[in-house]
Amino acid sequence: MVTQNPSRIFKSDFSVWKKQDSGIVNEIFSEDKSSVLKAVSEIILEENGSYLIHYRENSSILIIVLYGELMINDFEKPISTEQVFTLQSSENNTLFLRNNLQNEKADFLIFELECETLKNSFSIEDLDIKERNTLFKITERIKVPNFIGLYEGRKEEVYSLYRQGKSVFGMVINGAFEFQNRLMETRDAIVLTEIETLEFEALSEDALLLFLVF
Repeated sequence: MVTQNPSRIFKSDFSVWKKQDSGIVNEIFSEDKSSVLKAVSEIILEENGSYLIHYRENSSILIIVLYGELMINDFEKPISTEQVFTLQSSENNTLFLRNNLQNEKADFLIFELECETLKNSFSIEDLDIKERNTLFKITERIKVPNFIGLYEGRKEEVYSLYRQGKSVFGMVINGAFEFQNRLMETRDAIVLTEIETLEFEALSEDALLLFLVF
């Protein structure tokens, strides 16, 4: 029997989307206390739309494109759905994001984490989900454990945390899961605290899930 750990659930049906710049923003999670994970947002940009990210000093930024393409600052190549962008910065600064496709929207997630860094850097990595029913690391560039997985219906997974008393942010990108004994569907998110073992089961085909441990 799965223990019911303390949790905060963010149901997509009750999301509040706000107009900002030339897109709409859903601020899924925001924490100003001692949490390493500071904010998670989903942003949808219209054709030729743009968005400006203001991030704090000692931050790691992770951007995952759900569909479409993004141009970031003056980088030569766009970021697509098969790639992730990460940035580490010791200073307050901004990132300028622009939808790179004509006649299509762009949809992406932004994660802001606190991290002490001695240098500023960025990277673009391929996001390759090679097989189903397996967890893959999203990026090697951020310090917290981070995973994504594509699952078939009724497939189960157990993930043991390396240290007691940690928290998990989980989000269903597509489909439905029973996540630590809670029903979560497309774009639902959850934060679990005081957790030692994470258990989940896919309830639909092509169910896509990601989570971070912090």
